[in-house]
Parts: sequence; structure tokens; C-alpha cells
Amino acid sequence: MSDVQTTRGFWARVADSFLPRPTEDRQGHRTAALNVPVWLRRATPWLIAAVLLWFVVCSIIWPVGMWMTIDLEVYRAGGVAVLDGRPLYDHPLVASLMFTYTPFAAIIFAPLALLPLLGTEIVYTAVTVLLLLFSVARCWRWMGYRRDRAAVGIVVLGTVLALMFEPVRTTFYLGQINVLLLAIVVADLLRTRKSNWMGVGVGIAAGIKLTPLVFIPYLLLTRQFKAAGVAMASFVGTIALGFVLKPHDAYAYWVGQKFSEVARVGDVWSTGNQTLRGFLARLVSPPEATQNIWVVLALLIGALGFWAAVVAHRRGEELLAVSVIGLCSTAVSPYSWSHHWVWFVPLAVFALHRALTTRRPSMWVLTAYVYITAFAWPVSFPVHDPGARAATGIWAINWPGDVVTRNEYLIAYLVTAVFTLVHLRRSKAVASTDGVIDNLDPVPSR
Repeated sequence: MSDVQTTRGFWARVADSFLPRPTEDRQGHRTAALNVPVWLRRATPWLIAAVLLWFVVCSIIWPVGMWMTIDLEVYRAGGVAVLDGRPLYDHPLVASLMFTYTPFAAIIFAPLALLPLLGTEIVYTAVTVLLLLFSVARCWRWMGYRRDRAAVGIVVLGTVLALMFEPVRTTFYLGQINVLLLAIVVADLLRTRKSNWMGVGVGIAAGIKLTPLVFIPYLLLTRQFKAAGVAMASFVGTIALGFVLKPHDAYAYWVGQKFSEVARVGDVWSTGNQTLRGFLARLVSPPEATQNIWVVLALLIGALGFWAAVVAHRRGEELLAVSVIGLCSTAVSPYSWSHHWVWFVPLAVFALHRALTTRRPSMWVLTAYVYITAFAWPVSFPVHDPGARAATGIWAINWPGDVVTRNEYLIAYLVTAVFTLVHLRRSKAVASTDGVIDNLDPVPSR
């Protein structure tokens, strides 16, 4: 076999991991064409160009404000600490910033220490863009659309628009790992075929950052017991690896309960804390006064999210179920920065898919609501300071009614959970998402 054929075969396999080929039916699966309205097809290149241009213009006006990557520096410093044998949690690693992730996370960050900071930033940006593209494509692939011009256009458009979602844009700005965690969980749970490895991604993601642990009870409630067991075993494996390679730090984190010190992340009452805990802390001072009511309300809204996700799973709406659980994990967490809410990305894919396939006004309303809520709308323009950052996102709006805008992500989670229950109650129970997507062989509950 020639080198050209080998290379072509490799890139064909890479493309197939994003969307299946038009003729892919060797496994008995039927792929469907994505029916995109003419107006959206015509608007797609213009929308892509407009968003990319806006991204470039903002980067020129506010170079530091668009690409600070301070959290990436902390991750890299954590990797340096691993290689040098220094402690992770005893003192700040960069400026006044503490390392807040698990010892396992620091271990996988170690390769970043082998690159100069600029090289780390370049690699991080390229990899995160590819992971975002993969996440969007994986959502569309799970629904069974074949790789034609319409599907590729929608995937690229969805990825570019997601770049300007406030959680995603801020992820790039800070050099965060939220898109990585999203890609791991999406790749793990949105499988088109049964796999004995299902759950391993959830466990690894939880080993890096604890919030994906919420997917394990979801797997149990949906009777995916084997996947839940694999996820738990994988998570325990990440803990064990931390104790083997960084025993002092692992003891401090897990036994010394460094993982529960919310103050290491930030002030719980900060507007950036887009959670139920943050909402209550901003209402009542001191924040500790709301601790008990937070626990009760978190259990209630968490139960609402699990209820909606389990019903969605039973109706074959796995993409919606995963999106709801992802949003739930950020809503009930003691602290979730706005950039943790990258779960709007798969929710946006689901909403647009349903709008295109059902043409129902309610689904177009949901699609508009998700994009308007998550988009990085500029609300300030510090034009005289290149080191500043334009405040973006509806939650950054400061006005007399900001009790709504400053908690918009929490409200969006509640709206999504309630919408899911109402939407599915009015829909016919089907084995897959809808009539167009019966080509998949969804992983059955087990």
C-alpha cells in the first residue's frame, strides 16, 4: 500500500470519527440526510465569516483581554510541580492562584511543562478548537446524519457559533479545560454502538475535576449499571494513580479535604459563581447563613434535573439527557464559574436539530433561547485599555433587575429541565430521537 493511500485512509478514519460517510451501512445502520432550509444554507458562510471576524477584531482591540490564559499557566505550573517533586496545595503556584484540581489532573498536565509557555498556549488553542469541533460533530453523529455538504456546514457553523458562547469564549480567554471535559463525556456517553468501555470517560473526567461524578448516579438511574461500574472503577483508578505518584498531595486533597475548600476557588457570592449557592449568597449576607437552605434546594433542583434526564433517556433523547445532567452538575455545584457552563453546546445542537426536523415554533423558540442565553454579548467596551476585557454575557449586565440577569445560567438550567419534561410529555415515546434518526443502534439500558 502506498504512503498516499495510507495517509488518505488515516484521514478518512479521522473524518469518520466525526460524521459517518454517506455510504456507511456495513453495520446495518442507515444514515439520513440533514434537511437544512435554503435560507440557513445561504446564511451559513456569512454567519461563519461574521463570527470569526468579530473574534479577530476583539483579539486586536483587547489582545490581553481575549487571551490571558492565566489558568493554563496554573495547569502548567502544576505539571512542573509534579516533575520537580514539589507540593501542589501548600502555596499558590502562579501569583495568588492555588491549584484546585486533583493530583491526577496535575499528573496529566505534566507534559505541558516540557513546552515553553507560548508553545503551550499555541498547542492548547489548537487542541481545544479541535475538541470543540469534535464535540459538536459527535452530537450530530449520534443522531445519525451522514457526512454530506449540509451536515458539514451545520457542524462548522455550530462550532464557530459555540466559539462565541460566553462559557466557551471565556474558556479560551482563561486557558481552561472545560471543553476537554465536555469532549471526554460526550465521546463516552454518546456512543452509536455498545461498548464495554462505556463509562471510562466519565471516570477519567471526574478524576480531573469532580463535577462529572454526577453522571454516575445518572447511569445508575437509567439502569446502565455496567457503565456506572466502569465509571466508578476508572475514577478510583485516577485516585490510586495520584497516591502512587503524588502521595503527599493525594493525602492532602482526599483525606485533608482540600477538594471541599470552596474558598480556594473564589468568593462564593461572586457574580461569576453561576450556581444556586452563588444566587443564595448574593441574596443573604453572610453567605454561611444560607448553607442549610442551599443543601435542601440543591437536592430539589438536582432531583428535577435527574427526573428530566431519566425521562429523556427512556424516550431515546440521550443527547438531551446528557445536556441536562451537564447543566445540573454546574447548577448544584458549590462553585461554578460561568465558563463551566459549556453544556450549552450540546443543548444548542439538540435544540437546532429538533427545530430543523420538526419545524415546530416551540423548538425554534428553544433554539433562540439557548443561543441568546449562552452567547457572549458584549456589554462594555473599554476602548482605551488594550489590557482590559470587554464584559460579555447577559449575566454581566448590571441594572436594577440584575437578580435575573446575574443568575441567568441557573434560570436557564431550570427552564431546560422543565421544558424537557413538558416536551417529552407531549411527544410520542419512540425508540430513538425521532423518525429521522432510527438509523442508530442506541446503547440500550442495561
